[in-house]
Order: sequence, then structure tokens, then C-alpha cells
Amino acid sequence: MNEQQVQEIVASVLAGLPQTPIAADFCNANAAPIPIEASARHVHLSAEAFQALFGPGEPVQKRALSQPGEFLAEQRVSVVTQKGMLENIAVLGPLRSATQVELSFTDCKTLGVRAPLQLSGNLNGAADVALIGPNGVYEAKGSTIVAQNHIHMTPHDAKLYGVSDGDFVRVRAQTARPVCFEQVAVRVSEKFALAMHIDFDEANACGLEKNAVGLLQALCAMHEPQDETLVIADKVITETRAKELCENGIITLRKGTIVTPSAKDVFNQRKCEVIFM
Repeated sequence: MNEQQVQEIVASVLAGLPQTPIAADFCNANAAPIPIEASARHVHLSAEAFQALFGPGEPVQKRALSQPGEFLAEQRVSVVTQKGMLENIAVLGPLRSATQVELSFTDCKTLGVRAPLQLSGNLNGAADVALIGPNGVYEAKGSTIVAQNHIHMTPHDAKLYGVSDGDFVRVRAQTARPVCFEQVAVRVSEKFALAMHIDFDEANACGLEKNAVGLLQALCAMHEPQDETLVIADKVITETRAKELCENGIITLRKGTIVTPSAKDVFNQRKCEVIFM
């Protein structure tokens, strides 16, 4: 029995299995995994808030964080509502133009507030809390959100991964309990360092440990095809068929198309971009 006959048998068997969508290969199979960091509950303070809580001055740096210029401060605050309190909350520096409190959904239940899930910096509809420091209380109205998970990267990183600022991608956490995070926001700036940030609810869900990484998946499936794009109608892609398709550079397949392992190897080796529509 030759290799072609084996492939045909494998394809025949696979074709009889339930047709479930297969995630597109990584946009760049050679791109390094992305470091994943858990972001604990914390606050960013405005100059007004800092003075009310700690008096004149600025946050004192305790240690630098992974993002250039950002640091954990020596100062700590308590976050309070009529229904609950969270104590010993980290203050991150430097000072910002607006006070922002970033909590998890579990934290919000403890405080009895309904904070919106949105990107850091977007305070539309943010919840109200009070902050307590050694010098007094600050009413942080419209300050509290649950930060959407996101990836910081430089323009060079973005080019490597084939993404742009504002894109949303899927990231598979390579952890003790692997989880695919959907709709992860991509944020691109020269000021950033490559890292994906998730909150403690998400970190616990996937069993996150130190030096954990994630693999960026299926961004290609989110691109709209151009008018001239030809969608391949094959139900099964074998190694031989993959070699033929690689002549086109970019391959667009229908969702649910079965791609054999040997065909995937061909796509990866020849660095062919595979899009599932």
C-alpha cells in the first residue's frame, strides 16, 4: 500500500466524522508564544485623587512592571462601597489624567457594583466607588471597570504576528487547564512590551502559573475575503492537495473543512496562510 492510498483511506475515515469547524493555523507559525500575565486588582490615580488620599507628592516606585514606564507603587488603598470593601489594593504609577479602578467580576460582586467589561482607558458607564488612603477618602465616581483581556505589542511584534491595533484575536493559553480566550484585544504602540494581560478570575480558570504563554490563533478567520478570493470547496485536504494549493500562497477554506495532519505540516513548512471562511 503506497502513501497516496494511505492518505485516501485516512481522508475517507475523517470525512465520516462529525463536521466540526477547525481553527485556522496560526497566522505566523514561526512567531514566538506570547507571555501571559495575571493583572491583580489595582488602581490608577489622578493627581487630584493621589493628593486626597496621600497628600502632596507622587507615587513611590516599589518595582517596575513589564510595560515600560509603569510601576507598582509603595502606596496602597482600600476600595469601598455601601455593600463591601477590598483592602490593600495596589496603586500603579505614574499618575494619570483620570482615576481608574480595575477589578475582576468576583471583586465587583464583593462590592455589589456592576462594572462594565471594557478596555483600560474607556470609562464610559464605569461604576462608582470610594477610595480610602491614610490622608482621607476620595469619591471615585465613574472610575471602575472590569478590564478586557488584551495583548500589548510593538509595531514590530504586530507585523510578525500579522495583526493590527484594534484587532481581536483568539489566544490558547498553554497552561495546566488550557483555555482559548476569545475576542482578545490587540493594542499596538512603540511604548509597549509584548505581553497578554488577564485578570485573576481568568488566571484561576486556566491554572495560570509563572512564565505561562499563549498561542495566537485564528486571526486569519476574522479577515474578510477580497472580491477575487476563491474559497476552496474540498471537504478534506490531504497532503497531496495541500501541495497543490500552496502554489496560490493564500488558501481560503470553508469552515468545517478537514485538514489532515500531513496537510497541516505542508502548510506550515511552506508558510502558506490558511483562512477559514
